[in-house]
Amino acid sequence: MNIDIEKLEILNQELKATLRDGLLASDIFDRATGLSLAGYNAQPAASALFTEVTNVIATTLSDSGFPSLKRYYLVDMENDHSVMVIRHGNDMLQGILMNSQKVNLGVLLSVALPKMLAGVEKART
Repeated sequence: MNIDIEKLEILNQELKATLRDGLLASDIFDRATGLSLAGYNAQPAASALFTEVTNVIATTLSDSGFPSLKRYYLVDMENDHSVMVIRHGNDMLQGILMNSQKVNLGVLLSVALPKMLAGVEKART
C-alpha cells in the first residue's frame, strides 16, 4: 500500500475543523494490522478493536446472505459517544469517535464522510 501519510494527517485536521469540539478522536489505520497510519488523539486499542469488529460484521453479513458491508457503519454508545467506522477500500479503515450531542448527523454524513472518502483516495500514491 502506497499512501501519503502527510495527506492523511491533513484530512484529520480538516475533520477536526468540520466537527469542531464534537470530534474526540480519529484514526486512519491499516486493516490488516490495525496499526494507525495517521490520527487525531489516536486510540490504538480502539483501532485494533474496530478492525476485529469490522471483520466480524463483514463476515457475518456475507455468511448470512445479507448484502455486503459497504462504506461505513455507525455505532451509538452510552455517555453521548458514537463511533463511525469508514472502510477505505479493502486495506484501510478509519475510526471516528464523537460526542453525539455535539456532532450534527447531517454534517457528518453529507460533509465529513464524503470529504474523508475522497481525501483518502487522493492520498493513495
